Amino acid sequence: MFPKKQHIIGLLLLLAFTSCQKNLPEEIPLPTQVCVQTYHHHQPIPDATVYIKYNADSFPGNDKTADYYDAVFYTNSDAKGCIQSVPEGRHWIVAFGYDSLYFPHDVFGSIQVEVDLTHQAKIDTVLYITE
Repeated sequence: MFPKKQHIIGLLLLLAFTSCQKNLPEEIPLPTQVCVQTYHHHQPIPDATVYIKYNADSFPGNDKTADYYDAVFYTNSDAKGCIQSVPEGRHWIVAFGYDSLYFPHDVFGSIQVEVDLTHQAKIDTVLYITE
């Protein structure tokens, strides 16, 4: 005995609908952004590595490895770098750079920022780094 024509059409429609359906994104990007410009002795420090530790109440220190942090970005030739879709909360930003004009050449610094969708969704600041 053969299945009814309506069952076959229904099955084909169901297969067509489910196979053409687009996957929904796993995450929706937040309209937040953190930008820093790294300076040492009033000189821009390009190509700095900037780490972020999300929702940190205390300073993470300068001795942590890269895998300790939640995100990383880099400053460009103008010493400016940005990261998008930063979650809300209080975060520590720690930057490491190189200054050929002063000894020791390796410089680092940190700053705490608070991202809030209502009041401060985009942060643009100077991050002073030192020896």
